[in-house]
Amino acid sequence: MFHKTKKKLSFLYATLYFLLFSLFVIVLYFSLVKLMENQQINELEDFYVRQEHDFFEHVNANTKTLSYDPNRSFFYYIYTKDHKFVHGDESFKGLKNQLEKAFGNRNPDEDLVQHYEWQEDHFLLLKKPILNNDTVVGYIFVGKSVTSQHHFFQMTKYLLVLLTCISTVLIGLLAYYMAGKAMVPIQWSFDKQKKFVSDASHELRTPLSIFYSSLEILEVEEEKHLSPFGKELIADLKDEAEIMKELIEKLLFLARHDQQQVSIQKETIPLSTLLQKVNTKFQRIMPPEIQFSTEIQENIELLGDASKIQELLYILLDNAIRYTNSGTITLALLKNKDSVKITVADSGMGMIEQELPLVFERFYRSDAARQRNGTGLGLAIAKAIVEQHDGKISATSKVDQGTTFHIEFPI
Repeated sequence: MFHKTKKKLSFLYATLYFLLFSLFVIVLYFSLVKLMENQQINELEDFYVRQEHDFFEHVNANTKTLSYDPNRSFFYYIYTKDHKFVHGDESFKGLKNQLEKAFGNRNPDEDLVQHYEWQEDHFLLLKKPILNNDTVVGYIFVGKSVTSQHHFFQMTKYLLVLLTCISTVLIGLLAYYMAGKAMVPIQWSFDKQKKFVSDASHELRTPLSIFYSSLEILEVEEEKHLSPFGKELIADLKDEAEIMKELIEKLLFLARHDQQQVSIQKETIPLSTLLQKVNTKFQRIMPPEIQFSTEIQENIELLGDASKIQELLYILLDNAIRYTNSGTITLALLKNKDSVKITVADSGMGMIEQELPLVFERFYRSDAARQRNGTGLGLAIAKAIVEQHDGKISATSKVDQGTTFHIEFPI
């Protein structure tokens, strides 16, 4: 139980850390990207201011010049409002033609900031209109290569993802270690509690047996002298002693199960026959308001303790009867390729979804269950019996539609 709790806590802490750290990394990454982009746009804006006068110097020139310098940090291309090239400086051969194909039909008075990829190079482009007396007379493309920055941020992204994964694993391991440390006093208290329950149950058996025997002796020897009220009182005391004895036996069983001191005699059980016998018994005691049916596959066998399996069925069927005022109860047995499945389904009051994980806890009783007799140990014992046979037990339920218990034993 504590090992599963440690795992759940570690997973919860690691998941929470992963979500928070991932959010931090995402915000950090995009903030850096945006900061870098804004700085580059400002540089392009400044370059545009310095170069827009070239339009007026070259617009009427007979020869349209395009100079090339691969070491230039910035490049620009100037056009008239009719998309006719005027002048420019470039640092990547052929880029001008590509930009004309991609953006040549744009409105000349449109402002544009665009990332553009060409031949594995990455560019940041700025397109702005050129004004003369508040009239658009042309436009300019200003740009620069951001390939190195793009690769830097790609590597940064991969590094941050790797850092997030590694740190999450480390946090998970640390959380598992710290959860283990935190569980030590809790587990110590839990072990002491289990030992107390076991010791108290052992110690109570003897005085309870003496008390019950004394009641029987008193009933026999004083039968002639006891009034009707006295006889009724002794009968009530014997009934309560029987209930107490049953509770102590249940506590002892669970205590031995916790300490792995329960040894069961496994043998080949004719499981189909056993369920038929249980069916016959419960058909006789089933209230008339409840229709009891079975779906038992023939010739199924199981390696286990017949008395324990029978006790398991009694617990589940008794539980079904207790919480079904009227309706149906079905006992089913089915064999698959690698398992044997038993289901006990009723159409009773059912449970809310939040109660399902708690039904196998000791002394747990739902609000509806508190209105009925019981100790709250039956399903805990059923789970212990299933676990002793290396099986699994679970429950599904819907309010006012009933509950189904699913048991699966490996074969």
